[in-house]
Amino acid sequence: MSDTVSAQGAGKEGGMPTNDKGNSVEPQSFESWLGSQGEDVRRLYDEHTSGLKSALQSERLQRGDLAKQLRDATAKLENGSLVRSELEQTVAKLDLLERRASFYEEALSQGVANARLAFLAAQESDSFEKGGKVRWDKLKAEYPELFASGKPAATNAGAGAGSQPGKVDMNAMIRRRAGR
Repeated sequence: MSDTVSAQGAGKEGGMPTNDKGNSVEPQSFESWLGSQGEDVRRLYDEHTSGLKSALQSERLQRGDLAKQLRDATAKLENGSLVRSELEQTVAKLDLLERRASFYEEALSQGVANARLAFLAAQESDSFEKGGKVRWDKLKAEYPELFASGKPAATNAGAGAGSQPGKVDMNAMIRRRAGR
């Protein structure tokens, strides 16, 4: 018998969350699913992602240090020089990359359906504060279509084509054609 737990899993650990009647309910997000899991599953998840989180944090600190060094070097150069303008452009690009990376990371938790389009909309609507923090409420108010509703729309591919065919039974069709 395997020690791994399937996505549907038997029992509470690793399985789908259930309502008070014991029926499985689909979680709205990964975070809500993880929150419904036992302490062991959450601990395993934290152990698995802690290295990634620390690597991301150290990368951000290094980028911040590099940007500060570039700003200091730019300030030491004389005004109007070609090197100074190139360094200022490099610092601006670095700031944009950091802002975009932070935006994309936060966008997942905000339910953004298209992060790239939402970033462009945030720039267009001036939804960034001075420190680079996103004003999500403003962005949601101006562009509600960028945020997932949580449930896909109900569709019926045959809608409007007249009456819908009944349930088809292949055995019954074969018997009819054979004359039975």
